[in-house]
Amino acid sequence: MKPLFSRRKLLLAVASLWATRVPAQGNGYPTKPVRWVLPSPPGSLADVLARVFGNAMTEHLHQPLVVDNRPGAAGILAADIVAKSPPDGYNLLLATDSLLAINPFIYAKLPYDPRRDFQPISLLGKASVVMVARPALGVKTLPEFIRLAKSRANELNYGSGGNGHTTHLAMALLLKRADLKMTHVPYRGTAAAMQGLLGDEISVAITGLAEALPHIQSGRLVALATSGPSAQAVLPGIGQLKDVHPDLDITFWFALMAPARTPPAVVDALQAAVAQATQRPEVRQKLEAFGFTPQSTSPSTLASMVEADLSKYGPLVRALGIKAE
Repeated sequence: MKPLFSRRKLLLAVASLWATRVPAQGNGYPTKPVRWVLPSPPGSLADVLARVFGNAMTEHLHQPLVVDNRPGAAGILAADIVAKSPPDGYNLLLATDSLLAINPFIYAKLPYDPRRDFQPISLLGKASVVMVARPALGVKTLPEFIRLAKSRANELNYGSGGNGHTTHLAMALLLKRADLKMTHVPYRGTAAAMQGLLGDEISVAITGLAEALPHIQSGRLVALATSGPSAQAVLPGIGQLKDVHPDLDITFWFALMAPARTPPAVVDALQAAVAQATQRPEVRQKLEAFGFTPQSTSPSTLASMVEADLSKYGPLVRALGIKAE
């Protein structure tokens, strides 16, 4: 009797069945928890974002995203950890604009290259910012503060999340545009700068709206001016930084990065997880309540954003004379 299947057809049938059961290489990702390295301490805006996004992405990926806070050194420590990690998708970086687009112009030598060492995944979104002051200063608006600072040249100080941090750059730019002279006090992250402001160590700061909002609402800090896509909705009636100069229309962005040479299938899985997270009502509600606008992008769009900011911040850092201390 002639066999029902030839050997060749039988092997093809088995192969076809196996292909439907076993995903192609990389498509089974992830099979274990994923570490998400943050350049900021617990309680910072980056920490809040990672935990909100992480919960939503965990449901999509079916594996937990474990937050690993590695603050300090202007994000260099966190970036270096991920840059030197295996490109398998199990070590990710919550990147900031300062880490990728400002540090290269602040530090003469970095252990990472923003173009060469990272694979862009997706933008996470943009944060509105606010300039806040101690109530004891007796000012309630930005014009009032500018008049005070001019009358007390070099007497007042301001804090930032660190030398070269976007909060430092924003304040330095304001001083230049308003022709003010103040002393810079760098902290290890924006959460520490907020504590310094609340503890009367500094006079003012520009920071993420999310970190300052509870203290504004409690009356412990005064909001002088805002900037960003949703700042006016959260703090209506407050003046804007761009009223001083158009280039003070400032936002901070946060993004997801992986080590360079991460497989395309892993990149696609992570980008899809971010995209679905940004569309979840509970994620948008939590983040928009404090001035953060969730937004996903393609990897190529994020790469273009980094390139654009490298072109923008290089001349600005040189003009402001900011260097590593």
